[in-house]
Amino acid sequence: MLKAIIFDFDGTIANTLPICFDAFRHAAGALIESNLTNEDIAAKYFGPSEEGVFQQHFPERAEELIQKYYRYYEETQKKTFGVPDGLVELIRALLNKGVRVALVTAKGPVSCKISLEHYGIADLFETIEVGSPKKRSKDQGILKALNDMGVAPEEAAYVGDSSEDVISARKAKVAPWSAAWMETAKPERILAEKPDEIFYTVEEFKARLVKEFGPLD
Repeated sequence: MLKAIIFDFDGTIANTLPICFDAFRHAAGALIESNLTNEDIAAKYFGPSEEGVFQQHFPERAEELIQKYYRYYEETQKKTFGVPDGLVELIRALLNKGVRVALVTAKGPVSCKISLEHYGIADLFETIEVGSPKKRSKDQGILKALNDMGVAPEEAAYVGDSSEDVISARKAKVAPWSAAWMETAKPERILAEKPDEIFYTVEEFKARLVKEFGPLD
């Protein structure tokens, strides 16, 4: 039986990926090709935290650009509410059941703090691991969260919205569960990595949790 559920943030807890891409375009501006799609940007630049992206690709202007990114991200975040209906209540129900809940994200500490404060959900997570400025490191973040909680890998599931999240979960030896309930998810890519579970709605996710932990109302 599972003891812990570990969540990704962008595209899983909240629909913040569009803001991330827009903030990157706003900050990088003329320094990147104008015809890049969001997928192009994700493939070419994303992986490390935002700080790492700018430090690695635009080292001479990194500090200027990251501050520009933060300002845009915060201003735009304040105008949105992108958490799926019922998800916060479901996580609180897990906590009431004694399930351990953590957050492991590729976001840097500043943008993560902005979003958690905006949604008022920092208290949902027993431990929070943000991204590394050096490289994609979710598997290491998952292992750190498990260590902090004193939970074994086989006692946890990682819920993320991408094929890379499935890969990271497997590296950390936790159950890979996939969230495909937002329009930014790419289910065909997720399924290619064969997650243990894939959920197209929060209700489907809830049903699986009820099967694991019992009633959550």
